[in-house]
Amino acid sequence: MIKIILLNKNKLGKIGSVVNVKSGYARNYLIPYNKAIYASEENIRKFKKKLSLIIKLEKEELNKINNLYKKIISLSPLMIKSKCSKNGKLFGSINSESISKIISSKINFNISKNFIILPNGPLKYVSEYKIIIFLYKKKKFSFFINIVSD
Repeated sequence: MIKIILLNKNKLGKIGSVVNVKSGYARNYLIPYNKAIYASEENIRKFKKKLSLIIKLEKEELNKINNLYKKIISLSPLMIKSKCSKNGKLFGSINSESISKIISSKINFNISKNFIILPNGPLKYVSEYKIIIFLYKKKKFSFFINIVSD
């Protein structure tokens, strides 16, 4: 058994935990894939310094994400004008890429199309739609889009 410090949260524990694992598991998997380091006195001291910096950066990142969330949610419901037929079918469709461009232009921050989930696929009719936006790790929220005739 070898003592290691976890660098990632996993089934063994959270970041910074000192745990005992089998030597083969540590040498062949955890350490080569930068998931852990050996728990020597020097490594523990270095990691404690690093951990405080990581926590500080994480808090700053969460503050930025919360501000971004407030900006995006203030747009809801987002009204999009599009040309359509008499029965309300759009000429073309509105996909996650076009939605990300519209939101990005309104909040002056680039939102990737990969963070926007359209549960029922591209939007093809004049109506109100509920979409999901992922911002950070597991932070997701619902957002409403109202498509109207141009």
